[in-house]
Amino acid sequence: MESVKGLLQLLYWIVLLAGCILLFNANYLLASILRDILMPILVVYLFVSLKPTHSRTLKTYFLCALFFLWIADILNGFISLDYYEPNVKDPYLYAFLGVYGIANLFYVLAYNRIRKIDFKQAVKASFTLLLGIILVYVVYFRFISAGIIQGNKPPFIAFTFSLVAAASMAANITDSNTKKKLAFNYFIPAAVLAILSSTIYVFNKYGLRENRVDTIVLLTYGYAQILNINGFRKTSR
Repeated sequence: MESVKGLLQLLYWIVLLAGCILLFNANYLLASILRDILMPILVVYLFVSLKPTHSRTLKTYFLCALFFLWIADILNGFISLDYYEPNVKDPYLYAFLGVYGIANLFYVLAYNRIRKIDFKQAVKASFTLLLGIILVYVVYFRFISAGIIQGNKPPFIAFTFSLVAAASMAANITDSNTKKKLAFNYFIPAAVLAILSSTIYVFNKYGLRENRVDTIVLLTYGYAQILNINGFRKTSR
């Protein structure tokens, strides 16, 4: 079984890196196909990694997150390849942000299952969440070209909230003496990479306008998801 898990991890990285190479060379169709099979590979990898001591509820949360990420990946293929101008509304972009946001909320539930949040941690997490939202708001909506996302603020703010909430809940796990290492090795890096990937996506789509930057978006996104699943594997008691 260990050899199967190793092969699935290897397959995932081969598909991810091949997709990045194809994006770098502007082969969007093949890159999109490879991106769309990443989450199904992780689902198989998760099931192969299951042990009787894994929490069923936690397993369900991670599976739901992967499912909605897979839907988001598919929707991403329908988003216009043209770089957006201010106030341009793309329904596929909105659907992508909404579904990806739902996946993030399942990660919030999963992280909370790993380390229940109490009142003290809730206050700290809320403060962190507020600071994160303020920071992202300033970066997204003030320091990118003036008026760049004016007509699209609400969905981006909601999506940003889901990202920062997941990061806050991942940070909450560090308060556990027995699970602190798990958080620092897997869940916090995954949350940071997810925020980095999304931030680069927005910067590139609305500001930088460089085709090959999409390679970094896919790489950081893919790395974040396998970190989450490897973190789940380590939760076996």
